Amino acid sequence: MAKHYNRKFVNEIIGTLKKNGFECTPMKKDKNKFKISKENGPLTIIHSGESCYHPLRRFLKSTYNFDLEAL
Repeated sequence: MAKHYNRKFVNEIIGTLKKNGFECTPMKKDKNKFKISKENGPLTIIHSGESCYHPLRRFLKSTYNFDLEAL
């Protein structure tokens, strides 16, 4: 059976971050996890899915002053 990848999260959230200059690279062994950073700034690793949306939003707001909900 094939693995399930959360395409909605990847297309909407990761796509938006890439358009705004963030580096979003999937982990080598687990494609459901992403490394997110911007211009050699602090790095966070998140699991793709709805449960990580709010922690990711808080990290982006506090670290980069970037508001996902304003887009």
